[in-house]
Amino acid sequence: MPPESAMLQYEEALAYKDMIIGIGLDGDELDHPPMLFAELFQRAREDGFKITSHCDFNQKNTYEHIRQVATKIGRTGVDRIDHGLNVTDDDKLMGIIKEKGIGMTVCPCAYIRHTPVEDIFPRIRKLFDAGIKVTVASDDPAYMEDNWVLQGLLMMRYKGGFTDEEVLMLQRNAVAICWGTDEVKNELMKKLDEFEGSRRYGKFTS
Repeated sequence: MPPESAMLQYEEALAYKDMIIGIGLDGDELDHPPMLFAELFQRAREDGFKITSHCDFNQKNTYEHIRQVATKIGRTGVDRIDHGLNVTDDDKLMGIIKEKGIGMTVCPCAYIRHTPVEDIFPRIRKLFDAGIKVTVASDDPAYMEDNWVLQGLLMMRYKGGFTDEEVLMLQRNAVAICWGTDEVKNELMKKLDEFEGSRRYGKFTS
């Protein structure tokens, strides 16, 4: 949809501002770079919303789109990037994302439908090993069968070679980059700590 439509929806949504945490740009950005929506994102930032943007994997002009999202949208860049796996081809851009603390959500169940496994999991591994706050998200589970977070985590474990401890770290990253209150995030981290402890001392069975 065009920027004008997005702005109209945004303005109508402001009546419910107290119920909204963040604003995101979604969909296929082919020939529709994120900067087309710069005015809306700037308004959202000024209105106190968190912001995120979709950056398709292996899309035309994806490197420039990731750069726009990481450094320009909302003037200073987004709080989170959805997808954006091609950033692993650009160490400088990866460095920017890490330095700014931008979270990244990836959806291996979605990519594997049209991309070879060997072009997916090494990229996620590179982000993870670089200390970027990457986590597994669900994308469109109702649209694509078995595209839930659980399936994504299992895929990371059995196709991506992530250990149980690393899968747990993916979930810690999810909490760290979520837009919940500090109270909610602390409670979620506590549950992960309890799960880790129960697993370590043999109180958890799968």
